[in-house]
Amino acid sequence: MVRPRSRRALVASVATAAAVTAGGFEYGSSGADAPPLESGTVPDDWYDCSDVTRPAPDAPATEHALEPRAYPSPPSARRVDENRRSTDRSSPSAPTADVAEYVTAFERTYRLNAFIARYGGVTRTFDFRLGTRRTASVGSETDGTAVLVAIVYDLTTGTRQSPPSDEWDTRVTYYLDENVLLRARYAGIAEKPTLEPDPRRQGKPVACFR
Repeated sequence: MVRPRSRRALVASVATAAAVTAGGFEYGSSGADAPPLESGTVPDDWYDCSDVTRPAPDAPATEHALEPRAYPSPPSARRVDENRRSTDRSSPSAPTADVAEYVTAFERTYRLNAFIARYGGVTRTFDFRLGTRRTASVGSETDGTAVLVAIVYDLTTGTRQSPPSDEWDTRVTYYLDENVLLRARYAGIAEKPTLEPDPRRQGKPVACFR
């Protein structure tokens, strides 16, 4: 079983690359020093599009190696604005279903591309298995303008030189609004799809829409 890595400081490009190829950044702080989020949504000036960090490897030149994927397009602004209630995987027709599907597809792509970025042409096995997920709208009941998503999944990866290995009960959380997608990863073995760590305070931008 592969356990998530400890939190890393983003102080150099080498450290950034190492964290990305392992599947993302992890956070343990509470974000208590950050200013309050009065509406629950993230202000536009908290993140810059130049801060976006996500694995985007070139296709390996080796035969039989896994191919990287393009990141999915987000739901339309209209669909995001309609997400005004919480739901879970057992309610696929709920308004947040589009956002949950998008985040799941994004995480699958993120982890695949991170695996390829790390191992390149020797990649052979990648199996992403969704367990549970949870969504919650952010903002007022009449104007939900953002969505929080937590997903728990298992992952199996393997290379030409090593047999497949399993990673169990990984939890990541996402924040999505019309401007940015933020991602955080729980540094432990997840039991439930709780919305911790809070990606608004402990996440990093992985997509920008402005």
